[in-house]
Amino acid sequence: MKVIGIVGGMGAGKSTVIAIMNEIQPFSYISADLIGHEILLKGADAYQPIIKAFGKEILDESGEIIRKKLGQAVFGNPEKVALLNTITHPIITTKIKERIAYYQKTAPGQHIILEAALLLESGLVDLTDLVIAVYADKDVRVKRVMARENLDEAHILKRFKAQKEWEELKAAADYVIDNGISLDATTTQIKQLLTLL
Repeated sequence: MKVIGIVGGMGAGKSTVIAIMNEIQPFSYISADLIGHEILLKGADAYQPIIKAFGKEILDESGEIIRKKLGQAVFGNPEKVALLNTITHPIITTKIKERIAYYQKTAPGQHIILEAALLLESGLVDLTDLVIAVYADKDVRVKRVMARENLDEAHILKRFKAQKEWEELKAAADYVIDNGISLDATTTQIKQLLTLL
């Protein structure tokens, strides 16, 4: 059983690749993003430290953190991003380790997929046995993001700039899946890759 890290830029199609992989053979799945959302819930591990650091202006009337407001509070400010990461990354890492241990115990024959936007930067890559980088060119990625989110192209490109460059992701990867050609081509690449696991 291996822990497989999945990386790729926004709109590269990581979710599509994961869905295809899971159709071919069952995998256990851990999403660092979902864990990141869970730890911000009222009463969860990061809730109080986040409010202390960023104030009550990020809360809704019921006291829940509004992630969009939290994002606006840190976006474009490296010091605030670093503070947010200092609070959340250790908690997310602990939760991921707990889930890996859980899956190793409850589904010992299944590989585990770990999807994390900051897999490389956060050190989560150390928890993986191999890394798959999902690629699609910038134009394809912009179209995909525009189709699923209510963002203009300028905002999307600004978000792209805040992410790791493709060359860095590719250099850290054991395998690359080109998800910008067609679904059939992506599926063929995944089938070939799965024979190597």
